[in-house]
Amino acid sequence: MTLSKGPKDLFSSRTALILAALGMAIGSGNIWRFPRIMAKFEGGGGTFLIPWAIFLFTWSIPLLIVEVSIGKKTGRGVISSLGQMMGKRWTFIGAFVALCTIAIMCYYAVVAGWCGIYVIESLRGTQSSLDLDGATRRFEDLAQGKWAALGMLTAFAVAGFFVARGIRRGIELANKILLPALLLLLIVLVVVSLRLEGSGAGFSYMFRVDWSTLGTPSPWLEGLTQSAWSTGAGWGLLLVLAIASSKRGNNVGDAFITGIGNNIASLIAAMATIPAVFALAPLYAKDLAPIEVLKASGPGSTGMAMVWIPRLFEKIGESGPMFSAMFFLALTFAATTSLIVMVELGTRVLIDLGITRSRAIKFVCAFGCLFGLPSALSLDILANQDWAWGIGLMVSGFIIYLAVARVGFENFRRNWINRAGEGMQISPIFNLFFMIAIPVQFFVLIGWWFYQAVVDKYAENHFDPFQTFSIGTCLFQWGIAFLLLFLINKKLSASIPPPLNKKLSVSTEETG
Repeated sequence: MTLSKGPKDLFSSRTALILAALGMAIGSGNIWRFPRIMAKFEGGGGTFLIPWAIFLFTWSIPLLIVEVSIGKKTGRGVISSLGQMMGKRWTFIGAFVALCTIAIMCYYAVVAGWCGIYVIESLRGTQSSLDLDGATRRFEDLAQGKWAALGMLTAFAVAGFFVARGIRRGIELANKILLPALLLLLIVLVVVSLRLEGSGAGFSYMFRVDWSTLGTPSPWLEGLTQSAWSTGAGWGLLLVLAIASSKRGNNVGDAFITGIGNNIASLIAAMATIPAVFALAPLYAKDLAPIEVLKASGPGSTGMAMVWIPRLFEKIGESGPMFSAMFFLALTFAATTSLIVMVELGTRVLIDLGITRSRAIKFVCAFGCLFGLPSALSLDILANQDWAWGIGLMVSGFIIYLAVARVGFENFRRNWINRAGEGMQISPIFNLFFMIAIPVQFFVLIGWWFYQAVVDKYAENHFDPFQTFSIGTCLFQWGIAFLLLFLINKKLSASIPPPLNKKLSVSTEETG
């Protein structure tokens, strides 16, 4: 059996693929969510860093290895590749992975728009004269309404522009420009942050471990959640990028570099913000505790970013607005590189269905604008979508696990991951590890988030599908998604080759 050879437009090198993979993984959550979650542990940020680092190797990297192996083996997008693995009858289940990421894409473009808006806000210095309530109201005015909608449209226009140019002239070029610029901005901010008087306390806090708290479930669950969301594992994004790889091997190495690079970027972002907050918070108000600033959830779950950063950076002096603008420009670049790959994922789904790239991009961006508009008009709707589909990513990761199980763990290791004997090879122990670790972590994570929904009383009726944070809204939206995908399963599976299961597996020798 002959597999699709994938697109003719390929990344120019393995380095280009890795840059795109890092651009995909390093998003706004690395910069504004990571410090906030770390600050939940007042005894020291190291209490969170230890489990966060461990789960990189138990959840994120294993799934990234699987994704890059699927993309290189099949040369097809998420729905088609998982349909090959699971069989046409079950295509709709694999299609949930693509739909979940596309749902996130719709409101993520709104967030990308916010970041761009705040670059302008910082340069204008409009936050300096506002108190906490005023800054919060200002953000709420900008984050829901015409400006948020305009920001979302701009974000889709930029992402669509690069995707329309193809792999080498578009996605590769964007990451060659934006990713180094992002890292340069963060490094400059780290230097500025660490030179501030009082920043040493923040740096010390980052790596201090509260061993008594480390023995409780909370840091482990938070570490697993952050690793799962931040690296892009289980989203299908690395799978899509791997389709355009000019290299057939190095599956394990590509995944390791992506995961570890993402975590390093998170640490750099934390060093750019946490020491600065420790130094500047007392200058803003003597009784203002830096930890309280860092762990503030803030409107739209943006943490300290939109409300605190512009006001704190004003305390640096005349250069404050410039450094604040650099922070938000870094956020904008991070959000843009991630959004580009999300648009490519949706585009690839339609290309597999026989639609041309130009038409597919227009449809994906139009779809994203239409279904992202409610999130642009209401912070409550955006929060609901982030809740439902953020947790849905756990389901996506489990579905990828099921696809591997359908092919066969040993078959997958030999003929997919260790293909042609190139790059790093993994031993049979991976089979047992993947077979046990992924489902256990899935059930623990999703159980914990649903437990949180009940204990924290996010909703009076936990099964009310119309409450912003509830178990019911997740089950309701996921149920509709699966039902719609089931109803169009025949259409989705029409162009999929025979299933790549145990009996119809493709050997290394057959594919070269």
